[in-house]
Amino acid sequence: MKKYLLYLCISLLSTGILIPANPAKAMESNSVTTKSTEATRELTPATKKRKSKVTKVTISAAGDCTLGVDSRYNNCFNNYYANHNAAYFFKKVKPIFSKDDVTIVNFEGTLTNSTNRASKAFTFKGPAQYTSILKKGSIEVVNLANNHTMDFGQAAFNDTKNALKKAKISYCHYGTIAYKTVNHVKIAFLGFHHTSTEQIKNTIKQAKKKRAKIIIVSFHWGIEKSYYPNSTQKTLRRYAIDQGASLVLGHHPHVLQGVEKYKGRYIVYSLGNFCFGGNNNPQDKDTMIFQQTFYVKNGKLQKKNDARIIPCSLSSVSYTNDFQPKKLTGSSKKRLINKINKLSNGMHTSVKSNGKLK
Repeated sequence: MKKYLLYLCISLLSTGILIPANPAKAMESNSVTTKSTEATRELTPATKKRKSKVTKVTISAAGDCTLGVDSRYNNCFNNYYANHNAAYFFKKVKPIFSKDDVTIVNFEGTLTNSTNRASKAFTFKGPAQYTSILKKGSIEVVNLANNHTMDFGQAAFNDTKNALKKAKISYCHYGTIAYKTVNHVKIAFLGFHHTSTEQIKNTIKQAKKKRAKIIIVSFHWGIEKSYYPNSTQKTLRRYAIDQGASLVLGHHPHVLQGVEKYKGRYIVYSLGNFCFGGNNNPQDKDTMIFQQTFYVKNGKLQKKNDARIIPCSLSSVSYTNDFQPKKLTGSSKKRLINKINKLSNGMHTSVKSNGKLK
């Protein structure tokens, strides 16, 4: 019998199979080893990288776009459309807009055939087909919360919204939030004019409930032709960020104002005019594109400085408004950057020579 057992042991050893002295402990040891292996598998570099993936979203914002005219004064913009085409107007800035994820502008006017003109100094309108100007310019979102959307009454405002819907251009206006999703990141665009802190708070809360990770708030505010923000702008801008806005954009003064940094987020007080059919030769043709790249990691917006201004002129020529915004270069670019730095004095940020914000 002993010889048989000795022979069996020798056979098992020769095949590399070991018999544990304590089978129960061996099972326990095997279980621990398996868990350890699983834990190691869970923490592989590839898995870590997948879990901490950062999604980048780039937003471009530009100022007042009036695609049309007040026919009591001139018909210049319409004549340019007739002599050129829809692609003409944003041709020189489209290379910027087409490379971002979403472009937003302030749409200052109506798209309607209505003749029900409001009793006011300036009323702007263009035909519904002018949505093609926005489409050709790679503009995806417009703000309608301003003092010209009701220039021809409620019916004309409805015409404007219907024309934008048909062209698949999103719009924001008070409680109407425009949503865009980029690489699974939801962005909310909000717009306000003559609003209250309560309305701002509730609308931002609504965007959060819809799980928007980036919240862009446009305000139509300030004083026309003023280069500095007034008390209302100063009150609302920080309130919006305190409620959860990721970026605040301003319109209405028709000229550029400074940029402020607050709690790691930017407030662009006024983007000025951009493609502006409301004036055939503005004295101040300076404008800019504000562009920011946002970073979302594990579903949370990160505090990271990645914003710049792109100095522009609202016209490609200096002697008139040809309604074709262009990017500035050389000394003109330097002059506008210096201008923004002066307007932003005391606002906790500044612009480098390459346009990047500090």
